[in-house]
Amino acid sequence: MNDAHEPRDTAETQTKRGRSGADGTRPPRPPRAATGGRGAGRTLGRARRSLNRRAARAAKGFVNGLDWFLRDPEDVVGPTSWHPALQRDKLTVRRYERPDAAPRAHRSGPMATRVPVLLIPPLMVKPYIFDLTEERSFVRHLLAAGFDTYLVDFGEPDEDDSRVSLDDYVLDWMPAAVDAVCAAADTERIFLTGYCMGGLFALMHTAANDDTRVAGIITIGSPIDSHKMGVLSVLSRGLHREVDFLASHIGNVPGELSSQMFKLMSPMKQVTRYADLFMNLYDEEYVKGFDALSAWTGNFIDYPQDAFRQLFRDFMRDNKLKDGRFVVGARRPEGPIVADLAKITVPVLAFAGATDNVVREAAVREICAAVGTADVTVRVAPGGHMGVFAGRHAPASVWQPTADWMTDHA
Repeated sequence: MNDAHEPRDTAETQTKRGRSGADGTRPPRPPRAATGGRGAGRTLGRARRSLNRRAARAAKGFVNGLDWFLRDPEDVVGPTSWHPALQRDKLTVRRYERPDAAPRAHRSGPMATRVPVLLIPPLMVKPYIFDLTEERSFVRHLLAAGFDTYLVDFGEPDEDDSRVSLDDYVLDWMPAAVDAVCAAADTERIFLTGYCMGGLFALMHTAANDDTRVAGIITIGSPIDSHKMGVLSVLSRGLHREVDFLASHIGNVPGELSSQMFKLMSPMKQVTRYADLFMNLYDEEYVKGFDALSAWTGNFIDYPQDAFRQLFRDFMRDNKLKDGRFVVGARRPEGPIVADLAKITVPVLAFAGATDNVVREAAVREICAAVGTADVTVRVAPGGHMGVFAGRHAPASVWQPTADWMTDHA
């Protein structure tokens, strides 16, 4: 039996003995100066590369910051070329041209090109929100997926437009835009895609005009039940007399007022946004995106007086769209028309923002009960009221599902 204190003759002890001298002692180790020099050199090299990266980032940040300071935020938006399919006074229908370098999105093909899509913006914002930058463009995404893409631009109201009402949008300008797209694309079918109130215009047009050319409707952040919108619904019911009185005396609602109210909905973002910009000045795409969103939120356009009062009274306060009681065309000799969403029998896809504090998910979901079609889908996507439409998750969560859905329903 081996003594408990004597090591066994294992491979480990043999190796150790093999390294020892004849007298059992270890030979002296070679000097480590060379190894230490290589290690120090590698450390110095890493430090130099890190310093170079920081210096390059600082230089790029300085150049981007100077460029950002000198340019107008609107200089970066609307990069996609277009030509007018219709030009009538302030009303324009844009037909976009596919950039040669635009990649083809998946699931594109012959079926995707047969039915054009008309994009519809809300009244308060400029239409370039559909085409913010080369990298953040709903327009380019649809073009890459093979869709002939159009956009209706209602123009910017001035003081002569104070009597413009929702009737003009629903019964005149939307039908004219659809006519122009169908003529330009030589088709009798069309998809309508609207953001926020643009989605309501798509629904109201289809219902009020009984337009059988509409193949399907996509809404993004569009409320159906105004009483479930959150803070805005509380204000509209509690202060409707004061708001209507103010609107009746100031004329068109100034875009600057709408812009400030929108910013107040997310006060913390207004506090941190410039700090975030400073930390990301080296990233040119981040700076472009910052400018695009600044152009969006800082350049709201005026709201026609009569349209605002009609929307505030009939939609926000009385919730008539949800109940099928929204009337347009009260001034027409032929008589008014009820924009009853129950008349809509075409497929509908509706997106709601998971963290939208302007149009809450519950306000969007009411579309299932309001429309007459059984083919209605509600999808909740990441983002707030702006983010769900054009945030960093929008291409994967909203834009591509929209293209896929239109391809399936074409």
